[in-house]
Amino acid sequence: MTSDTLVFLAPWRIFVSFVSLSRATVVVLLGLMLGGCATSEYKTHYGLFTAESASGEQRQFRVYWQTVRYQGWKSNEFRALPVILETQCSKRVLRFYDDSFGKGLRCNDMDGPGISYCGKNRMDTDRRGLKIQENQTCAAITDKQGATDILALEGELIMTISCRPKETEHIVSGKKISTDYLLNSEVPYVIATKSVDGEDIEALVPPLFNHSSVCEKE
Repeated sequence: MTSDTLVFLAPWRIFVSFVSLSRATVVVLLGLMLGGCATSEYKTHYGLFTAESASGEQRQFRVYWQTVRYQGWKSNEFRALPVILETQCSKRVLRFYDDSFGKGLRCNDMDGPGISYCGKNRMDTDRRGLKIQENQTCAAITDKQGATDILALEGELIMTISCRPKETEHIVSGKKISTDYLLNSEVPYVIATKSVDGEDIEALVPPLFNHSSVCEKE
């Protein structure tokens, strides 16, 4: 067979091979081919601050979120990931969502758009320690411009906490595990934030100091 024949038969051979592949394999191949034509750019936003936790201890807090710009064939598309609030020494993480995440992640008592953490009645109470409704609004975030979606957040965050953890710690295998978080307050917390290009949160956002010398109680 001559090289000319090989050139002529190559497209036909490729077509037959493509048809013989499973549907799942075809989808993967198409994804790989199309993936080369689009890019994504991450921006990480974060703030660190010190305040009192629900158990009355001075703790560090870390709040962060990411926005993503997808650059495709036709236009740019923007998406946001949840806003995360972490507490020094605690395993409890609060996640704030907006309307873009769908009704399943919205608080039942919200009557308009907003960025909120929805409380769980098995884990949270109101500020007086009373039972709350499931998925009741327990915390909310905006900024000085009144943003109601995560993509619009910029500058200083304004965070309101209206619930408390039902238990600030529990025992696992004889060891105390903190489930504490930021103390509820009628006065909103104002949190300065920074924005940096990149996706790796642990490399871009300073960690909380969770050394045993601070976290372990005698």
